[in-house]
Amino acid sequence: MNENHRPLGTVIEMLQVLGMDVTHQYEDLVFVSQNLFILEFTDDAAHIDLYFNEDIEEEKAHEVMGQLEAVGELHGLTVSYKGAYALSENPDETLSVEFFDLTDKKAD
Repeated sequence: MNENHRPLGTVIEMLQVLGMDVTHQYEDLVFVSQNLFILEFTDDAAHIDLYFNEDIEEEKAHEVMGQLEAVGELHGLTVSYKGAYALSENPDETLSVEFFDLTDKKAD
């Protein structure tokens, strides 16, 4: 994807409306304060994918999804739920992100 078509400024504005901040952007991923979710830019500049932290409570996920959809629509962006993610620290102190569908998550 061409970086010039990534609407990072729009995403930052959306998140600020919700009282959240971008803590880091890496390639096509946007990491959000409180580690509730990650946004991923797609080839369509008017569309972003959403992955919730695997530990988020279902009620909170529904609340945040509704907020993101509403604010995204006001900013001309469609937000699509795609699944969940887990962060883990590597031996070299970098982080790895693993993405998966919630139906693949095994019960604890």
